[in-house]
Amino acid sequence: GLRAEPAEERVELYYGIAEGNYLIGDLRGAERGIEQMLRIAPDHVPALTLYARVRLDQKRPAEALESVERAIELEPDKTEHQLLKALVLTEKARNAMQSGESKAAIAAIDQAIAVYQNQSGQEALQRGTELRLMRARLLAQFGQTEAAITDLQTLTGQQPKNFEALITLASIYASVDRWGSLEALIPAIAARPELRDVALYLEGRSALAKNRVGTARAKFEAAIESLPEGADKLRQSLFFYRGVCLQKLDRQDEAQASILDAIDAGFRPETSEEAIIASRTLLRNKRAEDAIPLLEAITLNRIAPDAEVWAMLGRAHLADDTPALALSALNEALQIDPKAPEPRALRGSLLRKIGDLDGALADYETAQSLQPENPAIAYARGLVHLQLGQVIQADQAIGQAAAALPGQPGLQLLHALLALTLEEHKSARSALHRYQKQVSESANPTAHYLDYLLNGAAPETGPRDAIRQYFSGTQTLKETLDDAGRADTPEQARKQITATAFWMAQFERAQGSPEQAEKLLEIAVDVGNPDLTEYQLAKWQLAHIRQ
Repeated sequence: GLRAEPAEERVELYYGIAEGNYLIGDLRGAERGIEQMLRIAPDHVPALTLYARVRLDQKRPAEALESVERAIELEPDKTEHQLLKALVLTEKARNAMQSGESKAAIAAIDQAIAVYQNQSGQEALQRGTELRLMRARLLAQFGQTEAAITDLQTLTGQQPKNFEALITLASIYASVDRWGSLEALIPAIAARPELRDVALYLEGRSALAKNRVGTARAKFEAAIESLPEGADKLRQSLFFYRGVCLQKLDRQDEAQASILDAIDAGFRPETSEEAIIASRTLLRNKRAEDAIPLLEAITLNRIAPDAEVWAMLGRAHLADDTPALALSALNEALQIDPKAPEPRALRGSLLRKIGDLDGALADYETAQSLQPENPAIAYARGLVHLQLGQVIQADQAIGQAAAALPGQPGLQLLHALLALTLEEHKSARSALHRYQKQVSESANPTAHYLDYLLNGAAPETGPRDAIRQYFSGTQTLKETLDDAGRADTPEQARKQITATAFWMAQFERAQGSPEQAEKLLEIAVDVGNPDLTEYQLAKWQLAHIRQ
């Protein structure tokens, strides 16, 4: 008995110090005081509940829950312990939400709701309602929209004047294209004058879904004009959807400005469609670093994001020069939809960029089989064939793209060059003619070389570079190669020698001097590297000559 009193005094002293530290915001000091006290009196209920509050403020809800549950065991009839437990569970749910742990978050919310359901009074009802709304939003966020709708329908049936629940339910209806259900809610919302801006927004979404774009834009702009101060989240959505309307009206500059204003003001997509529109706008404005987190919020925090969003994330990582992350995103897209041509072609582009030409070719061929008439895929496939030294296949693919895109002069010129290499002169002349019709001035030197070799055009009609002087006989082979070797760097010199030797070889072939052509092709191959078009063409011709 003589020793008990000093112990109790120390407990109260430690508790007073801990509580004082907690009140002034010194959580670490409060934590130390409580731990000292609990070593002396492990079942001191005020210390346990204070410890729970400290842990809660430290964002450590799991440990806070242990303390408050021990306090409940010791004093099961204390209402404040139950309410503290509900607060801890709410924080635990929020932490799980941020970590993408949907099941853990829902479980924590359900536990918190159960606590409030066993309590009476207006505060318990209000807190329980807030949690039910949080639960519905979380379900929708993780793709469980039907469950969210069911919960909200129950809540609005019980509380018909809960306009926050009505608006949340309407927003979820919009996200899953249940426009009839949304329209049934609008009259109740519109009946409240202070919610006119919300009603206009919902009417605009419904009109946009019916492709009544002009009506939708007018609704969004009327809502913007009627917005009260502080309605930032709604303002962001209004500017975003106003931009969507302007896109559909082909007012692209205004549309981009409106969508970017929304994003810069804090708009964050909640659906795959919104994420694609927002990120596409950001990518067009060279803001890949801003598009990535928007897309990750959809892909990483949803149960089943679609392939298109993953593909867009891959495109954003490509633009941001993070190829490993781009490859991961594109793999996810193709796992969801192996027959999606866009992510297949995008992955082909990435594999080509990192040097996996065989993998790139396989992806391009699959993409082409899914979209046989797509000239962009044919062009990309042709470039990979060329890098692999497969000149015949490259010519076929590039020829397909050139035929589909006659207005692309660079494509016509490349087709003409490949056709010349394969001695398909008629095809080469046709492609060169299409190029010349579009580019009459400042033509690429390749066009002049082709014009001379295919049509006998006088060398004097083009720039007087070393190759053209060789064609005209005013410069010897040695002088021409020596000129090509003059450059600022050895790498540049090698490129120039490779290209020059290739074109000189084409001239000698045309003049009926196969042995001289072979020697020049050997120079081009010996000096060049596989990344050079002239190297690949020279290597193919040399192998063909020696067969």
